[in-house]
Amino acid sequence: MNPDYKLPIRYGLIGGMIMCVISLISYIFYSQLFGTMWSQMIYGLLSLGILIFIPVWGTVTYKHEMGKISFIQALTASMIIIFLTLLFSNVISYIISNVVDTEFPQHLFDIVRNNTAATMEKFGAQDEDIEKAMRQIRLEDFTPTVLSTLKTFGKSLGVGLLFSLLLALFVSRPSKEVEIKTEA
Repeated sequence: MNPDYKLPIRYGLIGGMIMCVISLISYIFYSQLFGTMWSQMIYGLLSLGILIFIPVWGTVTYKHEMGKISFIQALTASMIIIFLTLLFSNVISYIISNVVDTEFPQHLFDIVRNNTAATMEKFGAQDEDIEKAMRQIRLEDFTPTVLSTLKTFGKSLGVGLLFSLLLALFVSRPSKEVEIKTEA
């Protein structure tokens, strides 16, 4: 069986496009999306959910198309999907912050600082604790450089590899087909 990886590439492109749309929506509505801790959590969970769902969906579909697949084929299919999805996500984040709107990182920085301070005050944190937290929030962390984008991409691929190993382990297992005997 000659593995054809067109299907995982297609799913990787679908995942990448979905992540681009989510990034663009978050850019357009960033003051509302990052206005509260809950909205930040929902955005993070949605992104994580997509980063889990697309590789699972694509790899399982690949298995159904190919029939029986090996662990290496499942791992390769999953990593292709994850690689493309993360590539699109990292590139669009870099482009938004460095080409489309160079003031976007400053706006996000201000929103996160204000929300962090307000949340800490609401929970009764001491002023020195709030100031310590404010010092840890740096504008550089919101402004992606080529190097920081590559580092983020590399770390994400590392996590993606661990996820792909688990996914490939389950997907490459032979299906347990139940044979139903009928009496004539």
